[in-house]
This record gives sequence, structure tokens and C-alpha cells, in this order.
Amino acid sequence: MAIKPSPRFAILLSLFHAIVAIVVYAAAMPLVARWAIILLILLSLFYYLARDVLLLLPDSWRDIALDKNSVSVVSRDGSSFFGQVANKTVVSPHFVVLRIKSDNHLLPVSRVIFPDALGADAFRDLRVRMKFA
Repeated sequence: MAIKPSPRFAILLSLFHAIVAIVVYAAAMPLVARWAIILLILLSLFYYLARDVLLLLPDSWRDIALDKNSVSVVSRDGSSFFGQVANKTVVSPHFVVLRIKSDNHLLPVSRVIFPDALGADAFRDLRVRMKFA
């Protein structure tokens, strides 16, 4: 399943980062600390937009292949890894949080996949396979 940029994820990611920045700005703390935290929030936004939405970074997921008991992921730089679906994978009609436990990574790797990042049939297939994985 080829993954493409998701406008829905971009909007939600931007909205959540904006809400957190507003809360930090309204907090009772020194002005320098507020601006430093807001800068970190903006850096976080740019990183996740580049990696997960625009798929510009080398470790951005470009393709997912599901087998009966394993998952194969191909990154933008052409590297791939295999793993098992981790136990805290979340499946809903609106999005899938895919967590993969691989031998190459110490912790499970997670990505959020929205329906507009895949075709309708591919997203439905992903949801069904994750329900029974």
C-alpha cells in the first residue's frame, strides 16, 4: 500500500500544535521561557509535517506491505524493515495508529495513517487486517 501526503493529518497536526502554543503563551511563566517553549512547539510541528504529512524526510514511510503475521515498511530513502504489529495499535474508522515492533528498533515504531493517505479500498483493507492481526 503506497502512502501519500494527508491534508487531513496536516490540518489536525497544525491545529493541535496551535492550541498547545496558545496554552503555553497564556501560562504564567517568564516571557523568555514561553517563547522558548513556543519555538520548540514550532520545531515539532515542522518536523512531523515534513516526516509524516509531506513525506520529505529519509525515514518517512512510503509503502506498507502486510503479510499474515508481519509488516514490511519501505522508507523514502529506499531502506526497509520488517516487524510484527505491536499490541497497542489503534484502529478506528477515522485513522489507524500503526505500531510495529522490529528487531532493528528498541521501541515500537508508530505512525498515524488517515484515510486520505491511502485509497478507500486500501484503508479499509488496512483496518480489516489490523483488526485481525
